[in-house]
Amino acid sequence: MFKVKEQLNVHHQIIACEAPPMVHAGTCTKQKLCEDDWKQLWWNGMGRFLLDGRNPQPYKDAVEHFEKLDIGQINLDCWKAVLYIVKAHSAFDHEQKLITHTADDLVKYLIVEPNFEDFSRLVH
Repeated sequence: MFKVKEQLNVHHQIIACEAPPMVHAGTCTKQKLCEDDWKQLWWNGMGRFLLDGRNPQPYKDAVEHFEKLDIGQINLDCWKAVLYIVKAHSAFDHEQKLITHTADDLVKYLIVEPNFEDFSRLVH
C-alpha cells in the first residue's frame, strides 16, 4: 500500500507541474500571452490545490476550485477548450487504474475461498 501511495503522490506532482497543452482558438490574437497565463494559472491554481501540504485536494475538488479562478489574459475560447480537457480528467485515469488494480490484487490476496474438498476426507 505504501508503494501505491508513493506512486500516486509522484503522479500528482507530475500533473501539478505539467499543464495540459493549450490549443488556441481561432479567436485568440495574443497566443504567447494566453499561453504564459495558462501555465501560470495551472501552477498557481491546480498545482497549489493538488500539492497543498496541509490540505491537498482530490482532483475533482481541485477542478471545481480551479474553474472559479481569474483567468487573466487567457482567451475565453481557449479557456473553454482547455477546461474541457481538464474536466475530462484523462490525466487521472492512471490514478484510478492503479487504485482499482491494487484493490483487485488485495482482494485476491486477502480473500481466500475455502476448499470444500478438504472437508470431504474423514478425520480419525
